[in-house]
Amino acid sequence: MTGSQAPDSPLHLSTAELFAAAEAEVRDDDPEWHWEHLVALHERATPEVFRTAWALAGDADPRRRELGVRVMREVGRDDPAAADLRRGNWPVLLDLLDREKHPDVLPWVVSAIGYNEVPGALPTVLRLAGHPDAEVRFQVAANIPCLVDPAAPEEAALAVLRVLAEDDDEDVRGYARYGLVEELGADL
Repeated sequence: MTGSQAPDSPLHLSTAELFAAAEAEVRDDDPEWHWEHLVALHERATPEVFRTAWALAGDADPRRRELGVRVMREVGRDDPAAADLRRGNWPVLLDLLDREKHPDVLPWVVSAIGYNEVPGALPTVLRLAGHPDAEVRFQVAANIPCLVDPAAPEEAALAVLRVLAEDDDEDVRGYARYGLVEELGADL
C-alpha cells in the first residue's frame, strides 16, 4: 500500500480534519515539516475548501489568516475546472492586501496575489516596495512579474524592480534583478 492509500493518509481526511492538521503545520512553522496536509488542501479544489479558506482570511487570529491565504495561494492551481473558484480568491486577497498588517501574513498575501495573478492588484503591490519588512519587499519583487504583461510591463513596475534591485537585503536584490532581466527581459 502506498502512502497516499494508507488509511491515515491526508487524502482520507475530511476537509475540516485537513484544515485542522494544516493549521498545526502553519503554527509549528518547522522548516523540516513536510506540509502534507496543506498540500492535500491545495489538491482538493472543492467549493468547501475555497469557502473555508475565504472565511479563515477574515479570522482575528493571524495564524488562521495565514492558513487561509496559504490555501488560496495554490488551491486548484493546476485544475482548469477550479478556475471560477480561483477567481473567487481575488476579492478576498484584494481586501487583505488593503488591510493586512501582520508581518507573518502580509508576505503570504502578496505571494498569493501573484500566484493568482489578481487583476488590479499591481498598484497596491508596488506601494509595498518600501515596506520595512524585507520578506514583504521580497514578495513584491518575486510577484511583480506575475502581475504584468511580460511583453509590455508597466514602467512603474520596472521602476520598482530597479529600486528593489538595489535593496539592502541580498534576497530582495537578487530576486528583483532576476525578475527584471530573466522574467521581463528588461535592463537593470
